[in-house]
Amino acid sequence: MAEVVTRPSRRIINMVAKELRLIVKDKVALFLIFLLPAALIGLLYFVTQESDLGGLSLGGGGDMSSIGGGGNETGGNAIGVIDLDTTRTFDGEDLSENLTAFMEDFADELIRYNSSEDAFQDLYDARIIGYVIIPDGFEANLTENEPTYIEVHVDSTAMLEQSSVQGIVQGAVITFRLSHLWIRSEIFPGIQIEFTPEGGYIESVFGGFIVIFSSYLGIAMTSAQSIVGDTPLRRMLLTPTNRLEVIFAKVMAYLIIGFFQSLLLVSLWVIAFDLNLNTGFESLIIVMSLTSLTGSSTGILISAVSSTRLQANQMFLFVLFGTLIFAGFFIDVGALDEILPMNQGLDLLIATAFKGLTLIDAFGGILKLLGFTVLAMLAATFIFSKKPTLG
Repeated sequence: MAEVVTRPSRRIINMVAKELRLIVKDKVALFLIFLLPAALIGLLYFVTQESDLGGLSLGGGGDMSSIGGGGNETGGNAIGVIDLDTTRTFDGEDLSENLTAFMEDFADELIRYNSSEDAFQDLYDARIIGYVIIPDGFEANLTENEPTYIEVHVDSTAMLEQSSVQGIVQGAVITFRLSHLWIRSEIFPGIQIEFTPEGGYIESVFGGFIVIFSSYLGIAMTSAQSIVGDTPLRRMLLTPTNRLEVIFAKVMAYLIIGFFQSLLLVSLWVIAFDLNLNTGFESLIIVMSLTSLTGSSTGILISAVSSTRLQANQMFLFVLFGTLIFAGFFIDVGALDEILPMNQGLDLLIATAFKGLTLIDAFGGILKLLGFTVLAMLAATFIFSKKPTLG
């Protein structure tokens, strides 16, 4: 009885070992998994050293500067306001309340806070995309034609949201001034960047994108060839081995490879750009390994669907370009940002590395990655079980 119980586990271990041996023997696969992502980190290092963008820091201890343009819609996100103004020198409505009302018109949702600590915590937890502090003396300065400042706090790790916040504030300020026909009186929004990566913004945020991109797609690209055309697997399926065991073993084998790839990528990223992390190194390895896990399951699903190696290559290219378009790094992709695995991996990496969230705080994102992996494995098993041959 004990032999019967342990036999499936022995089969899985043997299949994992067999898959690892095949990967180690494939020098091209090892090059794509390890050296190519490392080369991308090296290219980013070279570019940042040779250009003016290297070491760019967007943090600022409350420097007052005019803001640029941006969209006037937050895409369903909320902005916060803390009104600290107690002066009443204007013959009419409360000016701070009036400005707040205009911001409410431009934003999808506006949340009023009594303290900056509460607003900062919600920005940290991504419940809001930014918040505005209207300081005491706001109305008095406006009515006396004195320079008038407000503080705009945004998240340095969310570039699209920064643009939205700036657009909302700028639109509200312009409309507010026009409503009072004020020309001389000026309101200067001062941008305060929170959670600024230490070690350079481009190196930190865009470097994180390259690391996650390499981890997810590097493993997916290699595992996409793991079933179709696998001659030893044809013989193995003549034994009592079932298809779920095959899928699970292959995913675990590429997870092991992904773990070592994660060690390499995170080490290069941190050392090359001298990053100051707000979390433990082990947390980043876990996040990267989970991303590799989703990449492994994605590649296995592609391989299960494909009938030939050519089809697997073509499907992977489709996944590659689709992942780039919907990565959420360059454009807002809406609800897809909460579903796609690479998006979740990048969010987890940035949140843990620079915001200092623990894995428990980011447990929701971890569950999404695990859920995607399970669904992809089940889908691959079902499709694999319906195929008469391996192509």
